[in-house]
This record gives sequence, C-alpha cells and structure tokens, in this order.
Amino acid sequence: MEEWKALMTEWKHMNGKLLKLKGRKTIETASFEDLETTNTRPFMFTVIKDLVTFSKKALDLMETVSAKEVTGSAQQELPNFEEIIKRQFKDVLPELLKSVIEALPSTAQGLESQGEKPLPVRYSLIVQNKVDDNASDPEVIAPITEEDKQEIKKTLTACPVKNVVASGGTVTYKFSQRSHLDEAEKVLSTKFNVSSKSEDRKKLDPKLSIRDIPTDITTKEKLVEKLLEKNAIMKPLNEENTTIKCVYFDDDQRYAVIQVSAKIRELIRNNGDCVNIDLREHHVTDRFHVVQCYHCQEFGHMANSKYCKDKDKDPTCFFCAGTHKSKDCMNKKEKKFKKMKCSNCCKSRNHSEKNSASTHKASDNLCPSFVRERAAIMSRTAGCEQAKNSYLLRTKETKSRLGRF
Repeated sequence: MEEWKALMTEWKHMNGKLLKLKGRKTIETASFEDLETTNTRPFMFTVIKDLVTFSKKALDLMETVSAKEVTGSAQQELPNFEEIIKRQFKDVLPELLKSVIEALPSTAQGLESQGEKPLPVRYSLIVQNKVDDNASDPEVIAPITEEDKQEIKKTLTACPVKNVVASGGTVTYKFSQRSHLDEAEKVLSTKFNVSSKSEDRKKLDPKLSIRDIPTDITTKEKLVEKLLEKNAIMKPLNEENTTIKCVYFDDDQRYAVIQVSAKIRELIRNNGDCVNIDLREHHVTDRFHVVQCYHCQEFGHMANSKYCKDKDKDPTCFFCAGTHKSKDCMNKKEKKFKKMKCSNCCKSRNHSEKNSASTHKASDNLCPSFVRERAAIMSRTAGCEQAKNSYLLRTKETKSRLGRF
C-alpha cells in the first residue's frame, strides 16, 4: 500500500513538472479547460489524471478490504487485491513512465484515424422556373429572380436551409436533414421545377509536401516510382488500390505535393514524418491549401469564379478593405498601417471579430476567417483531427502572445 501511495505522489509531482493549471486547481479537480495556454504537452493531462484516479481507487479498495474483520476461512478465500492490481500494471507502468512523453504524441496521432466521425450526408434541392408554354421560345427557361428567392425564403420558413448557391439561373438549397429536403420539395414543386439529390460525403485524402527532391527526378511518375521503390511499407498498400499520386511537381524549385490514403499517411507519421528517396531521407509536412478570392477576399473560391458573390461589383482591397484593386492600394504602398482593415472581419456577425478588423489585413493567417477555413479543410481530410486540434491550440497561443484576442 505504501508503494501505491508513493506512486501516486510521483505522478502528481510529474504533473506539476509537465503541466500548469489555472488558479489553485489540482490534478484531481481540474478539467482540460483549466490548463494554462503556455503548456507544451497538454496531451499529458488526461493520462496523468487517469493514473492518479486509478491509484486512488486502488488505495480506497485496499483500505476497505483491510479494514474488514474476516474469519480465518474467509481470509483464505479473499483475493489479494494489491497483487492483482500490481500484476495488471507490471507490464504497463514501467514502460509508460519511461517513454510516455516521447511516445504519446505519435500514439495520439495514430489513434486519430480510428473512430473518426464521417462527414454528414449532403441533401440538395435544385430549383428552377417551369417552362412557359406561352413564351415565344418555349425551350428558354426564365432564371430565378430576386422576387422568386424572397418568395421561396418565405415558403421555407419551416425547413431550415443550411446553404444557398445560385448559378446559371437555378438556385440550389442545401439541407442537413432528409425530412427538411422532402418538405421543401413538396411545397415548392407546385410552382417550380425541382430535383433533389443526396450524396454521401467522403473525407479527402491527405496531401503532403516534399522539398529538395533529387535532380534526377524530373516527372511526377518518376517521383511516385521512387517512393514505392524506396519505401517498402507503401507498396503493398498501393497494390490494394490505396492511392498514392503526385498532384503537383515544380522542377525548378525541386518541390512536390503528393496525395496519399489515410493508411499511408499513418505509416509515414509513424516513421517520423519522413520518406526515403534514393539514398536520402526527406521530411514531409501536411499540405492544407486555403483558397482565397482576390476580388472579394472571401474564402473557398478563386477570382472570376461563378461562386464569387461580388464578381459583378468593384473589387475589395485585402489591405484596407477599400473598393479598389489590392495592387493599386495607396495605403499599402505608403505603408499606412493605421489604415489596415480586414474586409471579412468587417462583415462578420461576431462583435469581437468586428472590433479586431483594424488589427490585420484580409490575407493575415491569424484572421478568424482564415483559421476557420483551414480548420474546416483539416476536418474534411482523413486522419487529420489531431493536426487540427494542434493547429487551433498553436493559433490561440500565438494570438495571445501577440495580444490579439
């Protein structure tokens, strides 16, 4: 029993060295939210708390058993709880206490692909006007007007719409539930031509960046061939129709982006995020490309795209949010940083984001809109949940250090 008390004291001492808690919280009473933002190993909190809690329960159990007065015959039948607990932990604790700090990051990341929540099913309703038999050209269908959109909006008050996309004279309404889609289709089919569809959304395959590629590799196909040749763990997975392909190759910069399956990404992660090419080991990094429109400065589409809501309006400057092209901005040229303003935060419904609009420009990688977009891409990528959590934590710490809340 004294050994268990000493172990529990050691774990508490270990927690004090590795983790900092807010106020006077202890490991038994604290939650994950009580961790200070300066902690470099927040993943240790859950493990240490579980060890302390289990030890406390073991001590309580042994004290309860030892306090009971039992007869000689009952004493023989009573199991030795202390020995049982020690036996269960004999093969686990020594190795855990020695290598938990080094092993835990890769272990946590290794488990992230297990039990990941699938993306929700997407339900869409495409709405267009019916053919007018009295029109001069019956084959021409009139586009959905603003008046039509307002009428549809009033009609769908009982059916929560998740998103609306207007394109080519039709409007697509997206719903999160099948029942909402069916109800909307029923009420709109009397006046409009409607067609519904539902699609299972699959997570994206991870993308990885590789730099300093050998000069003898000049094509995408050659790079994939070398990867399969020098990394034996990839080949059997690729033969099982598990993807590995090069999606971008820059011969001048010796830089490439490969797309792999979640299984192959996990193997590379367990190999220290390294792959072998020829006789050299190359470090790889996750590639999450955020697309930003340099016309309206919003995310998710490119300039002149049909998805740009402001493509027929004046451009928005990424530096001062003015109605001019970013390259013509005089505030940027004259380095008037007091005029700097983020157009996305100016349009935000969040009060704190609106107040912080003058602290950065629209292309800032700490902008809340940019952070949300990048986190959303991570959520849609298989096996990247842990990477997303780490990214959000690092972003929060950086903003706190710079005084940007």
